[in-house]
Amino acid sequence: MFQSLDRLRGLISRPAHTYRPTVETFSDLDTQRLSKEMELAKRGESRGAEDQPTSDSSSLDAVETEIIEHIGAAQKRAHDQLENHLAGFRQRLIDLDFDTQFSNIKSAALGGLSDLKQELQTGVDDLHGLRRDLTAAEKWHASFQKTHRLERPAKIGTPRASFFKWALIVILVLVELILNGELLSKGSELGLVGGIVEAFIFAVLNVGVALMFGIFWIPFVNHRNWLVKLFGLVGLGAYLACMVGINLALAHYREVAGVLFEGAGEVVMQRLIQDPLGIQDFRSWLLFGLGVLFSIIAVLDGLALHDPYPGYQRVDKALRTARDKYADMRRAAIEELGEVRKDYEELLTTARSDLGKQRVEHDAIVTHRSRMLSLFDEHQAQLEKAANALLRDYRDANVSKRTTPPPPRFGEAYSISRIAVTISKEGEWNSSDLKTSISEAQAEVDSIFIALGKEFDAALEAYRKLDDIAPDQP
Repeated sequence: MFQSLDRLRGLISRPAHTYRPTVETFSDLDTQRLSKEMELAKRGESRGAEDQPTSDSSSLDAVETEIIEHIGAAQKRAHDQLENHLAGFRQRLIDLDFDTQFSNIKSAALGGLSDLKQELQTGVDDLHGLRRDLTAAEKWHASFQKTHRLERPAKIGTPRASFFKWALIVILVLVELILNGELLSKGSELGLVGGIVEAFIFAVLNVGVALMFGIFWIPFVNHRNWLVKLFGLVGLGAYLACMVGINLALAHYREVAGVLFEGAGEVVMQRLIQDPLGIQDFRSWLLFGLGVLFSIIAVLDGLALHDPYPGYQRVDKALRTARDKYADMRRAAIEELGEVRKDYEELLTTARSDLGKQRVEHDAIVTHRSRMLSLFDEHQAQLEKAANALLRDYRDANVSKRTTPPPPRFGEAYSISRIAVTISKEGEWNSSDLKTSISEAQAEVDSIFIALGKEFDAALEAYRKLDDIAPDQP
């Protein structure tokens, strides 16, 4: 029972082939196992007892032929395996496709220079019009300064300053609304609500009129032309009249509204014509004083919103806008040129690196292929030794039982027919030629880098020359 288990265990653990376990590409034959499986010793003794083959036999007998056929089949399998490997090596070499790589590098070189020139021309076309606009704005600005004898820069308020100035206007309206509403509510038939509505109308009118005068009319006082300056002085006088008139009307209205609920407006107009200063109530004079104060603050705030010289801010703003547009477009054009250059440089850097890696891979494939051929030659030599070992097992057993001399060939070593392997190298690169071509391609990449840099510098120079075509005004 234990012998049966051992025999069964041996069958289960035994591989299905007659090769020794190995990590080599071509496995050696296990001649001892094959000899046992073919029962060479037993068959040799049996045929030797019959003095077979005869002493004068010159050809292999059935057992010897079986051994040689087995060796030949192993040789054929190894050759098929080699051919598969060689086909894989050839495909890998073809896939490297150095010709395409070299062509791509040249295409990238020509494309990079062409794209840079195209991007340059597009940028120049876009910038030329903006540069003309900037020149016109500069001329207008210089002419305005010269005509009006201005040497200082225009006063340009920041967004934060403008916000606070407008916030002050809103605060003035709200404060005047609250104060006037409380004073006017006592004389309104609608009470506090009516007083607030009336106060809102007066507050907006008082502050709004002052703001309009401060923005659009009074600044003409600063004008160099005396006629225009006179126009500004008229505006100043008109403002003072409006300020006094509005606030006197408000004061009179407060007094009249406290007594009359109807026709108060007509009475106010009569009092303004007949006795404008005839205000009896102290609180009405207080209302007048607050209105005047808020009006003055509003007109000063309106004057501070813009440059004090009429029209100067508009001219200066046009110049700044033209400069910003030109600078933004020029910056964008340069960045676009830089992106084009960067893209091609990255592409060429990758191609240069890939060439080096592919050359190493090419050499590794060729070396591996050569080693595979050497291994196949060694394997054929091992098969020849295996054939002689198997023949020796059979022949020695045969000779031990013979009564007649063995055939002469029993003493001769058997030589198998070696399979000559030829490699098609059509379309493959020679290692030395490939090394030279890759070196030339990498040198070409380096020259392309230099050419791209020069083209980029030439593009920047072309942008700079736009200032020579349309120079800045002194």
